[in-house]
Amino acid sequence: MMSENVKFFMSFRVRLMLLLTSFLLLTIVLVLALDTWAQKRAAEEVRQQSEQVKDAVNDEYSDLVKAIGMAMGNLNSERYLYKQIEAGEIKLPDTVEHIIVADEYGAVSDTSIEEKKGKSIRVPNTEIVQETQGDPVEGELRIHGEVLKTYDMPFTSAKGLYWIIIVTKQGNLITEIDDASQTLASKSRELSNVRLLATTGLLMLALAFATIIGWRFTRPIQKLARSAQRVASGDLDFRVDVERRDEVGQLASTFNEMIAGLKSKRELEEKLNNAERQAAIGRLTQAVAHEIRNPLNVINLSIDHVATKYAPEDEKRREQFSRILSSIRDEVARLKRLLSDLLNYGRPPRLAMETVDLSRLVDETIDLIRPQAEDQGVEVSVEKDGVMADVRGDREWLKSCFSNIAINALQAMPSGGRLRLHIAQVNGAVEVTMSDTGVGISEDALGKVFEPYFSTKQAGFGLGLAVTKAVVEEHQGSIEVRSQPQLGTTFIVRLPAAGV
Repeated sequence: MMSENVKFFMSFRVRLMLLLTSFLLLTIVLVLALDTWAQKRAAEEVRQQSEQVKDAVNDEYSDLVKAIGMAMGNLNSERYLYKQIEAGEIKLPDTVEHIIVADEYGAVSDTSIEEKKGKSIRVPNTEIVQETQGDPVEGELRIHGEVLKTYDMPFTSAKGLYWIIIVTKQGNLITEIDDASQTLASKSRELSNVRLLATTGLLMLALAFATIIGWRFTRPIQKLARSAQRVASGDLDFRVDVERRDEVGQLASTFNEMIAGLKSKRELEEKLNNAERQAAIGRLTQAVAHEIRNPLNVINLSIDHVATKYAPEDEKRREQFSRILSSIRDEVARLKRLLSDLLNYGRPPRLAMETVDLSRLVDETIDLIRPQAEDQGVEVSVEKDGVMADVRGDREWLKSCFSNIAINALQAMPSGGRLRLHIAQVNGAVEVTMSDTGVGISEDALGKVFEPYFSTKQAGFGLGLAVTKAVVEEHQGSIEVRSQPQLGTTFIVRLPAAGV
């Protein structure tokens, strides 16, 4: 029979304790050895990088001294430094970019930059000379539109106090420091990885179980953290999946409620901002209408009066006279249309709802723009599926919407093209598609076509499509635009069918 002592040492608890103790001691010894080796490697690397940085600083200081000597040696010369550099007689030190010599009032007496010749620059106050006792003073100087750091060195000659302004190439020293920092960081990561790999081999079994448990508990927290980042970036169009019933699941449910609240609040803020914007524009447009519309009416009446009373008797002059008055009348009409767009956007549309046959309304709109289309060589066609196209809406407002889109299409085809309209009923809505073969809309501008005051044309306020979108949405409908540059543009207007 085994003795009690042997049984004790063969027991699972004791063997496990001995194994863990041995493993712990081995780990401690290995970690200490790795730490000692890593410290030596790190100290050696720091020493090497410090030497490199020190050499770079010494080089820059040496070049600074050379530049000061070059400037002082050229004081009595009648030739500027830049002329000597261009002639290849002298060369600036490697880390020096510019040298400028100025008197105590800032008047440039010598320079390596031709553009500073005869100019005045800003120099330090005379009192600084006494405070610095001949040491360089850091300053700034604008050269070629860029503000550069300078070292301003005072010196006194028989002619008085002068300042030598040295502009150094800061990139050299910064690059050396950055390289040293990156090298140290790389070596530090390398040493850390070596230690980590060495200790991981001993701790793999113990860490495996801890990793699985930690992963199971931290995975939902990580999902919530990523969701919080999405919310912080402004994305509120998602929900966190609730897969648990514990505290983490309750946190996910609360998070979803928070997202819904934030989304509602943002939509409310957008509506309030839009309402405030429209109210401000409404007040502005009423004042504009009062100040502009009456003079336009007077101009129209005056044109008619001038046309009837002052028309020349000569037929050729009368035709020229009529053309001039017609151009004035057209410009007045254009101003009235612009004013109408401004008024229509500045106040919410008042809809006189009735049953409207969109098929007939589109035909009426095409009849209005057909003469202009024929003049431009634009082929217009309307396709109908033969279905009922009745909607509940305001006839005049809807006609204005389709007219705006059609006129924009004609303006996009000044040299001719095709304008296709298609009327159909899709999923309980009447869909009107208007496609042209014009110049199209760029990708950047496509997302802004419905924004107020945005236009790719020089004329107009850019309110036509903004008003159109507002009217369509007041009819509980939607409007969509698709376009490719040089291939054309398609507008799709969807309105709820009557009786649906």
